[in-house]
Amino acid sequence: MNNVLSNSEAEKLAVLQECEDFGQREGSGAAARANFYVRLTELSKGKGIDVSNAEECWDRFDKGASRGASIIGGIKAAGTTSDPNDTRKVRVSECRQFLKLGGQIYVDGVEVLDRAVAIIKKARLEGRLKAKATDAMIAVARAQNNDEQNPLDDQTIEIVIQPKEGAEKVEADALEAVRVTLEKISKKFEESDEVNDAIGYVQKRIDALGGTSKQQKARASAAALKAAAGAGKPKGKKKK
Repeated sequence: MNNVLSNSEAEKLAVLQECEDFGQREGSGAAARANFYVRLTELSKGKGIDVSNAEECWDRFDKGASRGASIIGGIKAAGTTSDPNDTRKVRVSECRQFLKLGGQIYVDGVEVLDRAVAIIKKARLEGRLKAKATDAMIAVARAQNNDEQNPLDDQTIEIVIQPKEGAEKVEADALEAVRVTLEKISKKFEESDEVNDAIGYVQKRIDALGGTSKQQKARASAAALKAAAGAGKPKGKKKK
């Protein structure tokens, strides 16, 4: 009987062991999962694994995280639901998205995710994104997996990472990007009435939505400062 592993099988086993080692080293928190999903995308690009290995990848990562917690005397945190099986289903589904992203033929999923992570970090630092980094990353992976021919550009990623409840804010930010592009075109080429009209229409819609997220934030900050300044002023004495 031949017990020699094929190259592909040996590759897969090595990848699964890396998933387990990653979990033991990084832990099981949201930051660890975010880093793990980036690594999964990279590993999938190398063709060692694909979406069919999603369950194995998550289970090995989870096993490593549990072992790492026990080594330092801690207890691995419970999932977001009361049923561990429900949590596992969610995590396996997430892993599948990143494995599919990395395995795309016409799009460099690793490059797209690297740009997305940088955009997500910047958006969170600037207060433009309240969603978890992992949720934003998953949204990007799903969006790219729905279009396997064209890599997402930065403007689209900015739109995709925003939560659905912020639809109006997302639209205003997307339109602002269009307005800026139109202004660049107007400056680069001969100015035309049509382009100027388009800029005006886009600006009108942005104003109707209450401005971009940055403009709304600036107005809120200015109002808060004004209110604080007013509250700090001593009240004048009433005339007798």
